[in-house]
Amino acid sequence: MDTNDDIDLSRLIARILRHKILAVVVAILCFIGAFAYAKFASRFYETTTKFVYQSSAKQTGNLSALAALAGISMSTGSDDGSAYMEDIIKSTDFLLQFTDREWFIADTNKVLDTLAPITLEQFWKIEVDSIAHNREKILQSIIIGRILKKKYVKYEQDKKTGIISLITSFEDPKLSHDFNVAVFEELNNTLLHKMRFKASENRKFIEERLEEIKADLRRSEEILLRFKQQNRSWNDPSIQLQESRLLRDVTINQELALQLQKQYELAKIEEAKDMPLLDVIESPRRALGYSKPRPKIILVAGVFGGIVLGLLAALGFDLWRTEKKTLMEQVQKAQKELG
Repeated sequence: MDTNDDIDLSRLIARILRHKILAVVVAILCFIGAFAYAKFASRFYETTTKFVYQSSAKQTGNLSALAALAGISMSTGSDDGSAYMEDIIKSTDFLLQFTDREWFIADTNKVLDTLAPITLEQFWKIEVDSIAHNREKILQSIIIGRILKKKYVKYEQDKKTGIISLITSFEDPKLSHDFNVAVFEELNNTLLHKMRFKASENRKFIEERLEEIKADLRRSEEILLRFKQQNRSWNDPSIQLQESRLLRDVTINQELALQLQKQYELAKIEEAKDMPLLDVIESPRRALGYSKPRPKIILVAGVFGGIVLGLLAALGFDLWRTEKKTLMEQVQKAQKELG
């Protein structure tokens, strides 16, 4: 069996060597293509901001302490905004904020005047017919689609540490840095707005419920007062039982009103808080060099890929010639037999 394998391998090598020039040409072309791509492809500059979502840990700490002093037990686990933060960043409504914004560019090869701000439409040289219907919406859709498709903005989170990385990668280092800063600020504002809205809704609900309990308390107190005024005799057990029930209703409503009043005060504090939800661990820095393409990796891939494609091309070409030769011989043989 080893002999057959050696024979097959030697035949395979012989077939490739018959067209070694083709293999060399294909390998050289692949290397030239890889070199050209590494040389002339658009260069991207990466900026990263690392942060943690601190609402569940830091911001509820003081509130929990206040609640404990007030006699209310609060769960330390809160709504983790990091669960939907990536969806916010990639949403159309969020990215719409940046489609018309102007940016400063550092690369003089892309703009003549680096002191004049330009939009992403001008930076990417997007062409949309000026008389097109809904031109602005079409342009916004193109810009947002490009940001998402080419991953100009990426979101990563370490599952162990919870550290979040906001990564922007653009064809200009200043644009990449400024875009990263803008996205981070808008993300923090969006989360803060959502938390405020949620706190406001919670406060309104408690306020409405508190008014209902206070009304119930007033009614139960008035009923108890009238009952005592009408029934001054303590000898009848049924009267004592009825009074106990009315007292219980008043006590329950008093306890509910007290607890809701405490929660209402805490809800107002929560609504009035104005502190950032995102705690920065590593501030964004302007890239000193481009992150991609990576010439060394591309050239190595071009060399090995060229060798493999060259060998396959030589082998395929030999197989094609062999099959063609066999087919021609069969045709000639058939013609002789028929002739």
